[in-house]
Amino acid sequence: MELFKFEKENRDYLFNKLMNNTKTMENNYFIGKEIPVPYKHIYMPVRNSLEISCYKQDICIYQKLYDKNIGSNKITINTGGENIIDVVIGKNASQEKDIGMPFVIVEAKMEKVKTEDLIVASEKTKMIKSIFPYCRAFLLIFGNPHARIFRHCLGFDDILIMQDLSDNSCENIIKRIIDGFNIGYGYVPLIASYNYPYEPE
Repeated sequence: MELFKFEKENRDYLFNKLMNNTKTMENNYFIGKEIPVPYKHIYMPVRNSLEISCYKQDICIYQKLYDKNIGSNKITINTGGENIIDVVIGKNASQEKDIGMPFVIVEAKMEKVKTEDLIVASEKTKMIKSIFPYCRAFLLIFGNPHARIFRHCLGFDDILIMQDLSDNSCENIIKRIIDGFNIGYGYVPLIASYNYPYEPE
């Protein structure tokens, strides 16, 4: 099957295949489209708040970092009845259902993507990985990628290429995404056991 004309159509086709795959995640893991993932946070002393900015990921395997079912974009953290800090989610994600703690993120682009879009995506991916170092980040290109795509995407762990939407192509990409999850999730116990700035116990 040939590629669709637009990125969203190709991404949605692959996403539906991923959701129907028997090896996709279970239990507390979710697979979603357009999931906001934190890429930077700023502490505002005057307001005593930690403000979190998010970047929507085309495809994301994640756990819920923030439960939006409470109907607010702010969580107050307190102890012993005393407020310690307010965590505030940025406006660009305030209407979303989930805020993701990512294990895999996939940024999808067509082959004729603009250079500035690649640079922005790569830099934001670096920022995401500075907060979630175990997260595996993929750039997915639909079509035949130009060499500049490889030059401007150093923030990603790997670049995936789909030249068609055949079952074989979809299965190959889905396997890479699931393998990425297994690698990323496998790092979590190692990172959690590291007693920074000291050596592991």
